[in-house]
Amino acid sequence: MPPHPLPHRVIPSAALAVAAAVFVLAGAASTAFAQAAEGPSFTAEQVERGRAAYTQNCQDCHGSTLDNGEFGGPPLKGGYFSNHWGTGSVADLAGYAKALMPPDRPGRLSDQTYTDLVAFLLSNNGYAPNGRELPSDAAAQQKMSMKK
Repeated sequence: MPPHPLPHRVIPSAALAVAAAVFVLAGAASTAFAQAAEGPSFTAEQVERGRAAYTQNCQDCHGSTLDNGEFGGPPLKGGYFSNHWGTGSVADLAGYAKALMPPDRPGRLSDQTYTDLVAFLLSNNGYAPNGRELPSDAAAQQKMSMKK
């Protein structure tokens, strides 16, 4: 039987090269995850604009305290909110609001109004403003995790 075409000392080198490639790829994935895991950013001014928009467009269903709506809208703070939104991205929440809210005219508010509403909801759920505006861009919001 002829000898194996690769000497035994080449195999450890190949294994080392594969391990190095895996390490580099894992580092890139880790960097991408770190970017995706950035927390939400918004300003106090957005929260105030969101509060005004909430009063005008959301309060009848979700209530003055975000959990006591006259028309049975689900709570927008506390355990219910964190169970539904706490593991996703800001884009998940903003996209849902834009697609389905308000129920009588979904998607009819401006992108900025939906963004301000999300900032208001985040503020009422323990996230702190950090001086950077919450962007209206869904790709930027997708990088913002709601995990605490």
